[in-house]
Amino acid sequence: MPFTNALDERHFTEFMEDYGDKALRYAFVTLHVRGDAEDVTQEAFVRLWRHAMRRGMDNVTPALLFHTLTNLCRDKMRYYKRHPEDPTDILESTHPSAVDEIPLLIDDMNVLQAVMQLGVAERQCILLFYYMDRSLKETATALGVSEQVVKTRLYRARQHLRPLLEPTWKEGLQ
Repeated sequence: MPFTNALDERHFTEFMEDYGDKALRYAFVTLHVRGDAEDVTQEAFVRLWRHAMRRGMDNVTPALLFHTLTNLCRDKMRYYKRHPEDPTDILESTHPSAVDEIPLLIDDMNVLQAVMQLGVAERQCILLFYYMDRSLKETATALGVSEQVVKTRLYRARQHLRPLLEPTWKEGLQ
């Protein structure tokens, strides 16, 4: 059922207010470039708006938002991989200021730096599952993969994070 009244528009506005910051953080941690993250987030909400106008507000969910956002981030990374001469190449963005600009999603800087060293797929799973409190099913839907793939990526991410964070944990115990 498409939008029929101002109530539906208000619900969409509330949805944007509730998930806008989370979506931006997710895009930024994935892409490492704030401007690109803002563009991708805005495009995701535009696409959801069009979807809501065609199918109704009942079909707009956080899982659909993060699925759309994930696909747009992948598209952006593919573009930069195919156009390496572009000066804003995000795949080579290891500049320290990229980490400093991340909106506070992860409180501990040691954890943040360790998460940033993960591959994109593992990082996305960690962010959605642990920091955005998505279930395995919601994470899988958002990433367009099966729940088993999410479990595997989470396991591998934890395995990669363990040696990176072990010194920090040992300091905390002393």
